[in-house]
Amino acid sequence: MMLPAHRRRRAGSLPVLILAGLAVAALSAFAASMRPAHADECAIPEELLQDDSRLEMTKAHLAPGKTLKIVVIGGSSTAGTAAGSTDKSYPRRLQEILSERHPGTTIVVENKGLAHQSAQQMLDRFDRDVIGEQPTLAIWETGITDAVRGVDPEEFAVTMQSGLDRLKDSKIEAMLIDMQFSRATASVINFDSYLNALHHAADINDIYVFRRYQMMRYWSENGVFDFDNWPKAGAQLAARVYDCVARRLADAIELVAR
Repeated sequence: MMLPAHRRRRAGSLPVLILAGLAVAALSAFAASMRPAHADECAIPEELLQDDSRLEMTKAHLAPGKTLKIVVIGGSSTAGTAAGSTDKSYPRRLQEILSERHPGTTIVVENKGLAHQSAQQMLDRFDRDVIGEQPTLAIWETGITDAVRGVDPEEFAVTMQSGLDRLKDSKIEAMLIDMQFSRATASVINFDSYLNALHHAADINDIYVFRRYQMMRYWSENGVFDFDNWPKAGAQLAARVYDCVARRLADAIELVAR
């Protein structure tokens, strides 16, 4: 039996409406994947940021009418290699975020990241890339390449201390950033010795450590980011993670410069 005309129109339009709805949902999901990370997906437990260290010179330069110059020295993750552009690196995002939060202050963040460098290789370019830039604050991200290459953890510790001594002698305040986390890499590379060495160097020198390893582990365990799928997710995931790191790093700087 043939349906009435009005029922035929409704029945025929239903699949079209469903397909249209699916298309809108797919486009929304794609748009969400392209958006920068937001504060809710970057959330971490407060204790991962808390520390008693203070940066008095950074505090003075973060004031209205002042200029705060920061140099970030590190490896691939500092350079922004995985995101495909230094414009999406966490140092660039850090400059943008701090500038937004402190519109009366001139914020300059120099990115001195070079891929696959050990702590010693970074230290070898301190004169040119850190001290020569005359920053108020130097942020040193290191440890990944040393762990991958199996550098003696004691040698790594000595290098860390030498670098921190150089910064102190040059009247440059310092922060440290520890390694990245993923279950895949943690299962084949023992980061513990290098994490311990880095955190010990921070403790004895009263220097703030940005606990990136624990933050990324928290995001991984809570399903915020799938770091084990990083090669497939590619640059979009890397850009989101760098954005989150920059947001929390800005929080850390404000904490120790309060």
